[in-house]
Amino acid sequence: MRVFNQANNSSSSTRSSRRTASCSYCSDVEHQVTSCPHVKGDWAMFQAFNIPCSDPNNWVHSPKPPESNQNQYWNNQQAVARHYKNPSGWSTWYAECEKALGKIQAAEQRAAKAKDKTKRVKTCGFCGGTGHNRRDCPEMAALNERIIKANAHWRQRLYTHMVENLGLCEGALVKVKVESGHWNNRKVEQKIGLVTSINWSELNMFSYVEKNARNWRNSVHDNLQAPMVIKAHIEGEDRTILWPSPPNRNAGLICDAQGEPLVDVFPYNYNAPTFASVVSPSETPLSAEWLTQGQAECVEFVTKRYSLEKLTKWNAISLLENYEQKWGL
Repeated sequence: MRVFNQANNSSSSTRSSRRTASCSYCSDVEHQVTSCPHVKGDWAMFQAFNIPCSDPNNWVHSPKPPESNQNQYWNNQQAVARHYKNPSGWSTWYAECEKALGKIQAAEQRAAKAKDKTKRVKTCGFCGGTGHNRRDCPEMAALNERIIKANAHWRQRLYTHMVENLGLCEGALVKVKVESGHWNNRKVEQKIGLVTSINWSELNMFSYVEKNARNWRNSVHDNLQAPMVIKAHIEGEDRTILWPSPPNRNAGLICDAQGEPLVDVFPYNYNAPTFASVVSPSETPLSAEWLTQGQAECVEFVTKRYSLEKLTKWNAISLLENYEQKWGL
């Protein structure tokens, strides 16, 4: 499903050059502003019309030296303390203290709400029921099992047709139709390509979303669709291959040997070559695990992220029910 694939492909790396995090009020690297021990005491002095540095025990009189990877000239506690002890920095000090106090109070309010929330009855974010959450939701577990079973069934059908019957897998030689030119000069040529990749790991029953039978009101949401992406090397160039559209359809459709639909979701790719036939079958079969595991990780990701209400609204449940009814699952 698109949402799972996008999350899986996104980079989770962070910059190693990021500076050490520090308190936005006093610049101490050992705590954050919401736990700063200086804010409330400084604010109390301001409210009494005193400048906090008039207290010899105030933190500005014994600031900590900068960390080795902190900038030596700004944004460390010594530099901040030097600024606040100077009368020209008192107005800034007051404003920063007020801002920090607001963050502390907001954090305390959040903590109080969280503590109060733990006393309430547990509510499941998936089914909306009480007394349990997503981790032990029986309805979510049952739905996961149904989708995984349907995925495994659909994958077996796809494997039988694409790999066993057609021999279409990585390494296959295929004939494709390539269109070029415009209007009256437009021509169609047949060329040979070598299949370099098919996104097998991303494919499941949501590669067929009944596009021809559904309108915009009851279509399956884009986030849940699983487009099939076939790539081939054609005349020195890597190209995405689309599937030809049957009569009375404006999108490609793969059907099995019995004419039952398998895939109707493909990436949009203007002027892409379209599949014509397999010239030389692939000798690279898929693993048995691809057939049986039913994309459990993807299914669990989706049901943890979206509620049953959302999946129903996005027509995932109706698609599943139609598939189960058709194939007696």
